[in-house]
Amino acid sequence: MRRAPRTLQEWLYFKLLDSPAFHRFVRRIYRRVNGIRDNATMEFEKQESDLLYRPTSWHKFKAFRYLYWDEIRATFGFPRRFNANRFKGK
Repeated sequence: MRRAPRTLQEWLYFKLLDSPAFHRFVRRIYRRVNGIRDNATMEFEKQESDLLYRPTSWHKFKAFRYLYWDEIRATFGFPRRFNANRFKGK
């Protein structure tokens, strides 16, 4: 829960961030800058495909466990087994 705004400027800032119209405006500008076609129905259509990979709870648990132990290894000075740089463009 947010605390009460201390100034008028802070109150206006919170009102702006809570405004759906502001978020629609930002979304429209983002699409225009990135060359994404502006389709009004795109916001309301839920685009799902059977071809999308949906990890199960078991997959998520295994990934968390792997990353957790990798972080513990790095904390104690051992080399990491998971190297995130291998996924970046070369």
